[in-house]
Formats: sequence, C-alpha cells, structure tokens
Amino acid sequence: MPKQPVVVLFGNSLLMDTVEASLEDQKELGILRMVTTISDVDERLQALAPDLIIFDMDVNLSDVVMPLLFSQPGTPFLGLDIDSGKAVVLSSQQQAVMTLKDLTRVIRTQTDRRSKAVQPVALHFGKGVV
Repeated sequence: MPKQPVVVLFGNSLLMDTVEASLEDQKELGILRMVTTISDVDERLQALAPDLIIFDMDVNLSDVVMPLLFSQPGTPFLGLDIDSGKAVVLSSQQQAVMTLKDLTRVIRTQTDRRSKAVQPVALHFGKGVV
C-alpha cells in the first residue's frame, strides 16, 4: 500500500482554518495542523517528514518560513495569498555552491526549469476546492 502523503498546514490564521475545513474530505491526504508558536517546530517537522507544507503568505516570511526552508531540505512549501488569489511554490531544495562553476550550474538548472513551468491557476477560498 502506498504511503499516504502528509500535508502540514502551518500557522494559526483564519486562512489555514479555511484550508483545513476545505480539505476535510480528502481522506487520501494526511492533513496535520501545526501552529507557529510551538518551540520545537524543526524537530516535529523532521519527525513528520511532510510531503508539502502550506502556509499563509500574510505571515512574516523572514521570521517564520525562511528558517524552515533551510531546515526542511527537499520539502516543497506552498504559500497562499488570499489577497491575490494565488499560490506560490517555494522549493527548499539545497545545492552546494562552492565555486562560480557550481553557481552557474544552479542558475542553468533553475532557468531551464522555468522555461518548462506550469501555467498558474486561480484559487478560490472558502466553500469549494482549494
């Protein structure tokens, strides 16, 4: 039996409440809520090994999300912006950049990926599908 994907809803905003309620019937997903006030966030996330972390873009990214991007390598983050109705995927993928050649390789990889990017989709929050 395949592993159930684990999705962490990070934060205690009204938006995360709405997303949690909207995903209640998605039984194939393991939806877990994590508030930003717990002191051992890194350890809990390491233990959970989530497949995706969803957060409200309204939070201060530098204080909350940026440290998590470094501590959760390989885990994608999905930032939701209710004002614009958009979702932003942040990669926590990390690569060693010890030389300018390494940096050039990373730049080429990312620009190649951008040329193959998926078109954005609109999100509608509240009752219905997110």
